[in-house]
Amino acid sequence: MLITQEKPKNPDDPRVIRTRRLLVDALNELMGEKSFDAITVSEIATRATLNRVTFYAHFQDKYALLEYDMSSRIEAEMQNVLGATPRLSEDMLMNLLSFVCNFLEGTQRHCPPPRGQMQSLVEKQLKAHIYDVLLSSLQKQAKFKGQGPSAQQTAMVAAWAVYGAAFQWSQQDERQPLAQFVRQVLPLITANLSAHLESAAIKPSVQRVSAGRGPAALLGPLRLGFHFAA
Repeated sequence: MLITQEKPKNPDDPRVIRTRRLLVDALNELMGEKSFDAITVSEIATRATLNRVTFYAHFQDKYALLEYDMSSRIEAEMQNVLGATPRLSEDMLMNLLSFVCNFLEGTQRHCPPPRGQMQSLVEKQLKAHIYDVLLSSLQKQAKFKGQGPSAQQTAMVAAWAVYGAAFQWSQQDERQPLAQFVRQVLPLITANLSAHLESAAIKPSVQRVSAGRGPAALLGPLRLGFHFAA
């Protein structure tokens, strides 16, 4: 049977939001029962009390659904930690790095190896959101001359530095205290941002992200709803 690939015309339509919420909830429920690889689109649609045609009207496949859910949650939680319009400062960078470290630590704890596609998806989404928040901050408060690096280049280098530092910390068998690690590596991250940093009005501090919903949450520290069967 031919599956219609038509996409919703208005993603802000309440009906579209409700349908996607049903699909996301169904996926999370199923991931609490079995591995992601074992889940089918038909199972997701059935659990959501929808049909496969409706599923494909919103998402190309189950990976697109998972990516949509992860991206939405990362964006919301990052905004909760940094604020809606963060200013580029040492305080902001410390909180951003702490956020990413907690996110990766949660992945390590709640998604045992082999992680395969999940690890690639987490890396892709984190880098993209780190880049976006850094670029937005740079463009709002910094002036870039034609001869030097662009705002995009500066944000990209800094984003990779943030992710790389957080990933290295998350891979340690015996992790040093997060606040100590963040202070230790911050100069490496601010190296190419020093000319654009806003002076902090208060002493920088590392914000901890609150604990997640239940023992099966993939990214427990971030209250994300991904679940994996034991």
